[in-house]
Amino acid sequence: MNQRQTNKANRQRLIVKNAARLFSSTGYNQTTIEMVAERSNVSPVTIYNNFENKTGLLLAVLIEEGAGVKELGDRIIDQREHGDAEVLYRLIEVYVDHPMEFMNKSCWRQSLAAATASESRKFTEEYQNVDKTLCQQLVAVVCALHEEGVFIAQVDARTLGEVLWNNINQMFTDYISDDAMTLGALKSALRRQTEALLLLAMRP
Repeated sequence: MNQRQTNKANRQRLIVKNAARLFSSTGYNQTTIEMVAERSNVSPVTIYNNFENKTGLLLAVLIEEGAGVKELGDRIIDQREHGDAEVLYRLIEVYVDHPMEFMNKSCWRQSLAAATASESRKFTEEYQNVDKTLCQQLVAVVCALHEEGVFIAQVDARTLGEVLWNNINQMFTDYISDDAMTLGALKSALRRQTEALLLLAMRP
C-alpha cells in the first residue's frame, strides 16, 4: 500500500469513527453527512465519494464494528486451552460488550431499522455477511470443542453453534429494545441460557 492509499484508508477510518460517535450522541436519523464531514475535517463530497450516502456510511460503521468483534474473538480463541468450554462465555461477552462501545441502544435501534428497511441489496448482503462471519466464528469453536471431546458424540456441533448464535442475536435485540434492561442483566441471562443448552450437550 503506497502513501496515498494509506492516507485514504486512515481518512476513511476517521470518518467511520466520527460517524459512529455522532450516530450514538445525536442519533442516526438526526445525523447528517455534513455533520460527519465537519467533525472529520473533510468535505461532504469526500464522504459521498467514499460511502455514496448515509446508508453506506452506516454500513461502514457496522462492518467496522463487526471486524473489531471478530478480531477480539480471534484473540480469545487463540489463547484458549484445549477442551475449555469457558471460551464460549468469553466470546459471548465480547459479542455483546463491543457493540455498546460503538453506539448506544437508541442508535442501535435506528441502525437496525435502517438496515432492515434498506432497499440496497449491497447493504443487506454486506450487513448479513457481518452476522454470518461472527456466527461462523462461534460455530467453529463449538465444532473444535466437539472434536476435543467436550460434547457427547450425538451432538450436532454446527447446529448447536448456530442455536447459540441465534440466541445471542435475539437477546441483544431484546436488550436494545428495552431501555430498562442493563448490560449486566443481558450477560447474566445469556450465561444462564447458554449453560442450560450446554448442560444438555456436554459429557458428564
